Amino acid sequence: MRNRIAAGLLAIGMIAPAAAQTCTPVQTPAVDIVSNRFYTDGAYSVPDPALVEKRRVAMKPLEDFRADMTRYASRVLAGQATWARCLENGMAQWAEAGAMLGRLNEVQAHFERVWILSGLSIAYLNAKEAISPERRPVIESWLDRVAAETAKDLPARRKGGGNNHLYWLGFALGAAASATGNARHWSLARDVFRESVAHVEADGALPREMARAGMASHYHAFSITPLVMLAELAARRGEDWYPQGNGALHRLAALVVKAGIEPQSLAQRAGAAQKPLARNNFGWLAFYARRFPGRVPADRLLAGDDIWLPSAGGNLSLMARRWVK
Repeated sequence: MRNRIAAGLLAIGMIAPAAAQTCTPVQTPAVDIVSNRFYTDGAYSVPDPALVEKRRVAMKPLEDFRADMTRYASRVLAGQATWARCLENGMAQWAEAGAMLGRLNEVQAHFERVWILSGLSIAYLNAKEAISPERRPVIESWLDRVAAETAKDLPARRKGGGNNHLYWLGFALGAAASATGNARHWSLARDVFRESVAHVEADGALPREMARAGMASHYHAFSITPLVMLAELAARRGEDWYPQGNGALHRLAALVVKAGIEPQSLAQRAGAAQKPLARNNFGWLAFYARRFPGRVPADRLLAGDDIWLPSAGGNLSLMARRWVK
C-alpha cells in the first residue's frame, strides 16, 4: 500500500523522484552478448585466470546494469518507493533498445542471458507496485521477449539429463513469468522444476554436480539456489513445490548446509579437495530457514550482514523477510 501511495504522489508531482539526484547513469543497452568459457579441465573445475578476466570485462556492462537494478529494487522492497524511478528508467531504456535480443557469440553467452534475466525479473517483481503504470507494458513485453528467446535453449539444456544450467533456466522463466503474468513461461518453469528435483539422489547429491571435482560443493550450492527460488515463487502463488521428488529439496538442502559447515564433507565422493563455499552461496538458505525453522543448522551460515546475489534478484535476506511470513 505504501509503495502504491508513493507511486501516485510521484505521478502527480507531490514528491520529488530520487532519480534526479541519485540514479546511476544507465549502462548502454547490450543488444548482443559476448562471453567465453573459462574452465580448462574436463571436470570444469579449474579456471584459467586470463579467461576469467576476459569474461569479466566482456560481461561488466550487463552485470553492472543488473547490479544497479537489483539495488534499486531492494531499496523499494525496504520501503523506499522513490527508487522505482531509477529502476523503471533503466529497464525501459533497455527494453526500447531490444537489449539481450541480438547475437549471442557462444554457449556461455546463452548462460549469461539466463543469469541476467533472472536477476532483472526478480528486481522488477519486487518493485512492480511502485512502477509507473505507463512503463509497465514496455518493460513486461521486453521481459517476455527475452524469456521467449531463452526458452528456446531448453532442449539443449535438457540434453544429457540436465544440470545446474537447466535449473537456472527454469528459474529465469519462472521469475519472468512472475513479473509479467505469462502463463506459458510459468508452465515451462513448473516442468523444469519437476525434472530437476528428480535428479536429486537419496543422499541429496546431484550426480552431474558431484562430477565437478574440487567444485562439487560449489555447484551443489549453485544448483539449489534457483530451485529454492522457484519453490518460493510458487509459494507466492499458493503452490507448495517443496514435497516434490519425495522431498528432494530437503535432501539437497541438508547436503549443501553440511558442505558449508564441513567444507570437505564431499571431498571423498567428489575425488578432490573442495573449494570452501562463499557466503553468497547461501542466499537461498535465508528463505529455507524461515520456511522450515530448525530443519537445518542455518544460524552460523546466515550470521552477519544480509546476503546479496544479483542473479537471484539482489538482497535475498531482505526478500526472505518480505516473502516468507
